[in-house]
Amino acid sequence: MNKKILTTAISLLFVSSVGAQRGNTRWTAEGISLNRPVPELRSASDGDVDYSDGVFIVNEDWYGHQNSTVNFLTNQGEWIYRAFQKENPGRELGCTTQFGTIYGNRFYFVSKQERDPGAKITGSRFAVCDASTMEVIKEFPYIATTTKTDKNGKETLISIADGRSYLPVDEHKGYIGTSNGIYVFDNDNLTIGGQIKGTGNPNDEGYGQLYYAQIGTMVRANDYIFAIHQQYGLLVIDPKTDTLVRTIKAPLEKDESGKEEQRGFGSIVLSKDGNLWISVAKDVQGLGAAMNYMLKLSPYTFEMERVYFPEGIEYIPNSWYAWTADGFCASTKENKIYWNGYPPTQGSWFTGYRIYCYDIDKKQFSMVYDVTKMPGNWRLYGTGFRIHPVTDDLYCFLYHEFQDPTHELARISSTGELRNEYSMIQNYWFPAIPVFPDNEAPVISSAMPEDIVLPGIGEEYKLYLGDKVCDKDNMSVSIVKSVITCDNPLSAFVRNDSLVLKATDPVKEGNVTLQFNSNGKLVTHDLAVSTGGDVTSNENMEPTEDIRVFLSGNNLSVVGENIQKIKIYSQTGAKVLERMLASGDAVPVGHLTSGVYIICVEQSNDRITRKILLP
Repeated sequence: MNKKILTTAISLLFVSSVGAQRGNTRWTAEGISLNRPVPELRSASDGDVDYSDGVFIVNEDWYGHQNSTVNFLTNQGEWIYRAFQKENPGRELGCTTQFGTIYGNRFYFVSKQERDPGAKITGSRFAVCDASTMEVIKEFPYIATTTKTDKNGKETLISIADGRSYLPVDEHKGYIGTSNGIYVFDNDNLTIGGQIKGTGNPNDEGYGQLYYAQIGTMVRANDYIFAIHQQYGLLVIDPKTDTLVRTIKAPLEKDESGKEEQRGFGSIVLSKDGNLWISVAKDVQGLGAAMNYMLKLSPYTFEMERVYFPEGIEYIPNSWYAWTADGFCASTKENKIYWNGYPPTQGSWFTGYRIYCYDIDKKQFSMVYDVTKMPGNWRLYGTGFRIHPVTDDLYCFLYHEFQDPTHELARISSTGELRNEYSMIQNYWFPAIPVFPDNEAPVISSAMPEDIVLPGIGEEYKLYLGDKVCDKDNMSVSIVKSVITCDNPLSAFVRNDSLVLKATDPVKEGNVTLQFNSNGKLVTHDLAVSTGGDVTSNENMEPTEDIRVFLSGNNLSVVGENIQKIKIYSQTGAKVLERMLASGDAVPVGHLTSGVYIICVEQSNDRITRKILLP
């Protein structure tokens, strides 16, 4: 959100105003003085900072007065204010930075414009920093431009794409989401390429260019990129070719009067079990209203299911009116999704009061925390919160009123316990999103074979990779698997989380090298491949589409049809657990020691087994 704060005698009033080539959403708010001094650039620490030990808070900051900022809260509770300026003297981010993410030891920031109207320094719409030092690697004041000629023949370079979001695709490239489509970023050469065809904004000029047909949140799941488009719906992109392969429209439904109305999508998250969850907007006009259900989408089968919110559970908000990263996210530790509730009769577009959770395994809704119960008349601002990938705690943005420069960060457990409050120096921070350092690398399981004997010439062999690698501070389902070398006459590729191998001629000893990319951190594994011997069993290594086995905290969950019983065996063959169960039941396994186990799931007419690594 972009805000302009003025002194006035009226209550909060929303004003749509388009500045020259800006299209900012501006605010008029009661009781705020323009002569309040901008706080000095200072930190609680003047020495070197360990940026791996804490959490970053990306701030929109005070629109009309200064560019956006980044604060850092150490795990010891010390604030490092304006870390970007601290590590890059004379440089600043752009105007209204709404998104940040860390990938492969680089920190990527996306801003709506390159400079705030009240700032003295021109920043960027897209910036790349070293995540360890916060030092700038490269800045881009523009993502995409065009040249306009006035009546006197003078040419002016103008932006045609304001920043929204960023998704690292792999170690070589990423996608920049904008007000006008998705652009490919070359991470090796640090250059911004062209727009992915079919993702753009049909408008040429005007207010709609910024707040119509925008790109929102993007995620990678299975073999595709899934991007939310305000008007078109869910864009499905092949990351190998950077091409749009499918568009899934939001539902078309009748309103209260019987008139058909096109719903829109708000945001999208990936849950621990590998499924996608999509919030639904009442329309595509960006007015903020939300629907009373969300959608579950399988990235493997594209099967979609509606999940309705029961009475007492607030809907999931959307923010197309002035895009933010949205208060909708997932736990990396448990199979749960969370959101900052949308209270249509309380608060405003940018304000929430309660955080809700959906336990996917148990199919249960609950309220995690009600901010109104805290002393101090606090509210949730904007995106509201994100979840720590290791502790599972919620880091929440709290404020009082738009005209009050008092903010704090609250740390709340996933069970609703207020763990700590971190007060801040007074400033109109307007936090955008927390970003957690990535400190762990992926680890290959002992269940990964070292060698494979293929069944025969021309026959496919499949090895399931979904349970062969894990990462302590990232979702295992997010790990990208790929083949980086393959000896002739072998062919090898990864599809649906499985390695597909085939030999066109006899092979005495060939090699296939696999790469696992977890949030930009890489690990490789060599497979010795041959033909003509005893075929390596791949029983239980390839999942069927109707059965999924996954860990959620200290529980094991099995999702599928006609499930009756589960048995768990150690690698020595000893049975360590047996019980009856139904689909989605949680099986406690926290008492089992770390290691690889064999999971046997009995269905009414079948028996399926899996290998799984318990950390």
